[in-house]
Amino acid sequence: MADIILGMGEVGETLFHLLEERNYNCIGIDADNSKCKNYSEKDQIENPEYLHVCLPGELTEFIDITVNWINKIEGLKAVLIHSTVKPGTTKNIQNNSKVPILFSPVRGVHKRFLDDIKKYTKFISSDAKQIDSKIKTDLEKRFKKIEWMSTTKTAELAKILVDTTYYGWLINYAQITKMICEKEGVDFDEMWKFADEIHENLGNRPKMYPGIIGGHCVIPNLKLVEYENLDIIKKINESYEKFKK
Repeated sequence: MADIILGMGEVGETLFHLLEERNYNCIGIDADNSKCKNYSEKDQIENPEYLHVCLPGELTEFIDITVNWINKIEGLKAVLIHSTVKPGTTKNIQNNSKVPILFSPVRGVHKRFLDDIKKYTKFISSDAKQIDSKIKTDLEKRFKKIEWMSTTKTAELAKILVDTTYYGWLINYAQITKMICEKEGVDFDEMWKFADEIHENLGNRPKMYPGIIGGHCVIPNLKLVEYENLDIIKKINESYEKFKK
């Protein structure tokens, strides 16, 4: 039986190594042939079991590419989308497929991605009222710690709103306080000591490093939610970038 990883970028390659470590037969597919593993276009995939979609969620053709591959691979038990996607994407794909489509966003810091994926609970979601018990058992063996969410949109929003966007929001506040401190001639680190014991006791005064938000997660993911107030994260980041220059 084979697990197929579609999209061998950072997420896909990490997932490939995780499943391979746990003794699953894995096939890696990517538009860049040099990134493919155990696969060539001439190959016919035998005994496919699960398709793991790790394509960039911002791709305009994300749904079409995913549906095409689902239709191309016969005999799949289920499809897991690990990409960060616009809310409603998973349900849209499910409406175009008879195979169960699940959404399971990844969590972790990229420089230690494999360790983090092993450490964190893997949230999985479905819009179906019931999931085949065999699928549940299979996924528990692959990811060890699993928790199910009631709808795919809940999980899609969770990834964006309480992971990457929330992280950006916290950095924003550090940026704001850093700009105020420099304007007023106050030491940033000394001022933040005031919150240390509060955070130790209550856990709600985290001090963040006031860096410039870069990378391909926090700012790009804002576009996936149609809520204009979240644009303030990007605007504050741009203001801070100008301030640092």
